[in-house]
Amino acid sequence: MKLFIEKDYNALSKKTAELVVKAVLKKPNLIFCLPAGGSPIGMYQCLVEMFNKNEVSFKDMITYDMDEYVGLAADNENVYACFMQKHFLKFVDVKNENVFYPNGLADDLDKMCAEYSEQIFAKGGLDLAITGIGSNGHIAFNEPGEKLIARTHVVELDETTIKNNARFFDGNMELVPRQAISIGMEDIMKSKLFLVVASGKHKAELIKRTFENTDIDPMWPVSFLRMHPNCIFIIDEDAASLTDIEILRKYI
Repeated sequence: MKLFIEKDYNALSKKTAELVVKAVLKKPNLIFCLPAGGSPIGMYQCLVEMFNKNEVSFKDMITYDMDEYVGLAADNENVYACFMQKHFLKFVDVKNENVFYPNGLADDLDKMCAEYSEQIFAKGGLDLAITGIGSNGHIAFNEPGEKLIARTHVVELDETTIKNNARFFDGNMELVPRQAISIGMEDIMKSKLFLVVASGKHKAELIKRTFENTDIDPMWPVSFLRMHPNCIFIIDEDAASLTDIEILRKYI
């Protein structure tokens, strides 16, 4: 693992966007696994700004969404395919035919998931993927458990995740889907570059546990990234505030 500690969320978002643009300039047709949620919104804003300044083009890039809720109507504002359009895709030059996402309304979800992963690997696998960290240590929607699933799959969402995501559903836990689709741990571990972002005091305990505990634990999925050959954490000072600085320096 490698680590960048930035001053605040804005600096973190800018740094993450710079790493994305660096990868795109190196390989314009890279396969980018897009994250949803609150953490990457600032990064998307920075990417749009850099595009508008003609610092980068995304016209040859291929995108796959990292996850999706099961059962939400296609026009629901919480559908991640809508989220990507709202925050990124409609503002840049990614071609519509290069945009892919899991279908949370598929008649056969397991078949759809299998085809989704097979399509990614047929194209050579993910070049770049980004995630935040869930309060229970999940990455994408790979929830803690006795075992973790390799490829794209249907997930029974943890009660902690449902509670945390209720803020996107007007605070109503009853509106949060109980299932989601997520890329799997093999999809993640085979990505050529994997970025993890964490910002704020509320992420400090997560970072402390992730960096100070060296176990590889399926009950703390983010710990598997210790084995990733090219994983970079981008965190801010608040997120780093509870972790032994000498431990963090080993990764800087």
